[in-house]
Amino acid sequence: MNSVRTFFGILKLELQDVEDDCELLIKAAGTKLAEGVYTEYVTQENTALYRNEIAALRDLVNELSERETSAFASLDDAVNAITSLVREKLRDWNYPGLISGLLDRKIAKARKYLELGS
Repeated sequence: MNSVRTFFGILKLELQDVEDDCELLIKAAGTKLAEGVYTEYVTQENTALYRNEIAALRDLVNELSERETSAFASLDDAVNAITSLVREKLRDWNYPGLISGLLDRKIAKARKYLELGS
């Protein structure tokens, strides 16, 4: 189904964009440390959190890349599969909790983009 492939493509781009934002936050934390605004402890804590989020986002993008889009009968089936996958990863792989809400927002954004294009 072409719309599922397009949806996955949009969703991957959105998640990669969030990953880029996390990289910027890591750099900003280093700048705040150098300026004396953050302590070493705060910088390390924030950086570790962002790196954990980046690892989860990369894993999710890889999962999306490996999925065969033709296996889904509809866009709703694809969304349900991805949502279930993230719930599983939250439970079994200790994904950061914010990934669930983030994914919900990115799914809604990708769906809206598809609707506008139709």
